[in-house]
Amino acid sequence: MNIYDANPPLFTEKICEKKVLICGAGGLGSNVAMLLIRAGITHLTIIDFDTVNPSNLNRQFFFVDQLGERKVDALKINLLRIQPNAEIIPYFTRLSPENFAEFVTPDYDCILECFDHAESKAQLTQFVQKNIPENIPYIAMSGLAGLGPISEFKELYRHRNIVILGDGKSEADKVGTLSSRVMAAASLQAHTALTFLGR
Repeated sequence: MNIYDANPPLFTEKICEKKVLICGAGGLGSNVAMLLIRAGITHLTIIDFDTVNPSNLNRQFFFVDQLGERKVDALKINLLRIQPNAEIIPYFTRLSPENFAEFVTPDYDCILECFDHAESKAQLTQFVQKNIPENIPYIAMSGLAGLGPISEFKELYRHRNIVILGDGKSEADKVGTLSSRVMAAASLQAHTALTFLGR
């Protein structure tokens, strides 16, 4: 069974051995991982320190029977239900400037920033700018919350390998998050990664 028969010609062959690091397994990270698996990326490393709670279920790729589980472990199970042959490496830890160098390395073909908080996003972006080679794409998201139109999402910044997407303004702790807008942001982030990896 080949679940990638509907992919564009030769695309699956280009990306099937690519290795992707996803930093965060919440609204962005869990859905980005799902979209990448469905597109043909089968080597994912996912890092997160949180567990599944009820408020996650409106927008994250988890289910009621996974409440209380580590997000990285639950997400691995869900991704393997889509592609049983995938290699999913979960790390249950909090990424911070103290351990970036251990986990965010040049061993990947693409790095995705999927954090919740602006400070963590900025810290990881600064680390990547200084420590990751320019041939490895890094794709971050800034602003995805609220009820604003999907058309507000755009490419906010691009320089060499670094791309920042989003609306650049909405903050989840002030306006809340809605499944449709989070999924649209995750789709934009995943699609941007795929355009790099499928070249």
